[in-house]
Amino acid sequence: MDPLATDNFSNFQLNVDALPKFEEVKLQPISRKYLIKLQVGTTISLLFFVVGIVFGFYFLPVEFHNYLVWAAIVLVLLFGWSFFNNVMYVKRSGYALREQDIIFKRGFLFERITVVPFNRIQHVSVERSFMDKMLNIATIKVFTAGGSGSDVSIPGVKPQTATSVKEEISKRIYNHA
Repeated sequence: MDPLATDNFSNFQLNVDALPKFEEVKLQPISRKYLIKLQVGTTISLLFFVVGIVFGFYFLPVEFHNYLVWAAIVLVLLFGWSFFNNVMYVKRSGYALREQDIIFKRGFLFERITVVPFNRIQHVSVERSFMDKMLNIATIKVFTAGGSGSDVSIPGVKPQTATSVKEEISKRIYNHA
């Protein structure tokens, strides 16, 4: 039989309006404890810059102090934005497991929604850093066949939930194989 035979071939146009809308899925929010982790990291960075500016005032000649004042003003504005951005990131991030895929939405100014079908997932893991253990949160890492650009990390999930999600995804990816 000719592999290029068109006897059983069909290629009907899909009604785009009838496709399932991932935007209508109710997403599970990530934990507010993840905000604490983000804010601690931002605060530690801020402290390094503040120490640098303070040292500048003590060790640099007086003619550089105006530059340090401007640097401090810019620093306050940048870190103020960073703190606000962290709040909005956590507030607007969420994930959902559906029958055929997993969805992760994140971002504030630049929103990014990733939908990964189970048949593209290679493996899934749950990771917890020292700070995650202190805050009782975890990160679900989904690795895909598409490479690092299509991998998904869902932070700020309760450890029990992360383990359940990992087991469910594992079951589904092995059922697709």
